Amino acid sequence: MDQKIKQDKPAGGVIPHPSNQITYASEDQIIIALDFGTTFSGVAYAFLNSKNPRVIRVEDWPGNAFLFPASILKHNLERLGKPPVDVAADFIQAIYKYAMEKITSDWPDGYTQRCRKQFVLSVPAVWSDKAKDLTLQAARKAGFYQVTLVKEPEAAALYALTEFKERGLANGDAFVICDAGGGTVDLISYEIVRLDPRLELIELVPGTGCMAGSLNLNNRFEEKVKELVGEAQFNDPKNCRGFKTAMDQFDSQTKQAFLGLGDELHQFYFGSAKLKDDQQKGLVRNCWTMKNAELKDIFDPVIADIRIKVLEQVKEVMKKRLSENHPEADKVKAILLVGGFGASKYLKAQLVQDHPTIQVIQPHDAWSAIVKGAVLTRISQKVMVVSTQATRHYGVSAHCTYDYVEDIGYPKFMNAYGNWKTPRMTWYIQRGEDLQRPQKICFSFYRVLHSLSDEDLMFKKSLHHCELISAPVRPDPTVVVNCSLQVDLRGVERTKFRERIDILGVQCWDVHFDLVVTINSAIMMFSLEYNGEEMGSVEAKYD
Repeated sequence: MDQKIKQDKPAGGVIPHPSNQITYASEDQIIIALDFGTTFSGVAYAFLNSKNPRVIRVEDWPGNAFLFPASILKHNLERLGKPPVDVAADFIQAIYKYAMEKITSDWPDGYTQRCRKQFVLSVPAVWSDKAKDLTLQAARKAGFYQVTLVKEPEAAALYALTEFKERGLANGDAFVICDAGGGTVDLISYEIVRLDPRLELIELVPGTGCMAGSLNLNNRFEEKVKELVGEAQFNDPKNCRGFKTAMDQFDSQTKQAFLGLGDELHQFYFGSAKLKDDQQKGLVRNCWTMKNAELKDIFDPVIADIRIKVLEQVKEVMKKRLSENHPEADKVKAILLVGGFGASKYLKAQLVQDHPTIQVIQPHDAWSAIVKGAVLTRISQKVMVVSTQATRHYGVSAHCTYDYVEDIGYPKFMNAYGNWKTPRMTWYIQRGEDLQRPQKICFSFYRVLHSLSDEDLMFKKSLHHCELISAPVRPDPTVVVNCSLQVDLRGVERTKFRERIDILGVQCWDVHFDLVVTINSAIMMFSLEYNGEEMGSVEAKYD
């Protein structure tokens, strides 16, 4: 499934237990944000019953429960015997349960139970609409009904720029945000259009990204270890704990601290492993000494992908502002590095080298910028993104009258009325288009019904997308189905359909309706309007 438009669900996701404690004002609300990373997950929250809500991060997690090795994910899923969406729902529930215990303990007894709850989940910007919808499904399975999604780099930008608001920002300043995490790297850019009374931003160009997260470094380090000790020693169970010790050292220390300067040496300890010495390769008594050049061989290919994406985003920002005759078209105020991998000193050094005229900033606590910023997306009096950029084209395929000049050589067919038709695309959203928030985009549809049975009043339409710069006029392999829209007109008054007799003498009804797409978060929401009035329903299914 997936997006159901009309649901009679309890607001707030969690139904408060009956209690004899003091009652609180119904407008008291709490925003709870959850950020699920490849290596770390976190929670932040804020109460909305004050003029200046404070964002608080939940910090006291038990042990290292969220240092989860991706390499065992598939094995665990198979062992659990559950579909990934159900596993994700269980994970969300577990995190939420612990976080609420912590939050509740910090406030008067019963208060948080009575607060109306809104949930925000952050997702990588490069994820497909299907992946985002699956995240939404998992959240709803976990009991969160009043939930929105936000793009991770957008959330990080909101937090970082809010922190910088009183520290030298000006209208017209442009920023490129590089959100480098464990699995993905997202690029997004914003311009400040208003500072007071709240900070307002517009997205400048379509965001981009790649799968160049820091887990690629872990994989490359692991391959280096295999080359060092050989397959036999690497696969020996007696050495597993020792290899994990070295991997943990690389993951928690080296990835962030590595600078790549001079002739510095780096040592990795294999603990209790029983490895044969190889002095030529630097392995002595379970200690491996690596040179800077060897570590750079691990880092450089991954960092190179990020450098390319950042450079492309900077160029696109300057190109866009130049086309608009912006007075500072050739300037980008700063590149903000956020996310766990965004704390890498080597990554920052490489970007400083690439962009000597642009400041590269690693905000304090770069990882938590995402989860804190996710909370800010629901505190509109502080900061707001007022427009975004469409990252792809969205439209529908329709059967149009065949034109013997324009359509020659293209497929055609004869309909029931003896007219030649050919498929053409109608693109309602163009890649790079400014999408105001909140904005409704209407996809107009026309359908002829030959009965008013439930079977005829329920039908499917496909929404397509294309990621080319210029979308094709006709369906081709670059045009793919984004989702299937299950339209249900049974809730529309029959008197609103225009009854007539067609040219074959058969009774029929003309139905004109609008599929309304609302752009207000990381995912599109769909509804149905008939003559400007919302009625009927529509459900999006991502196959």
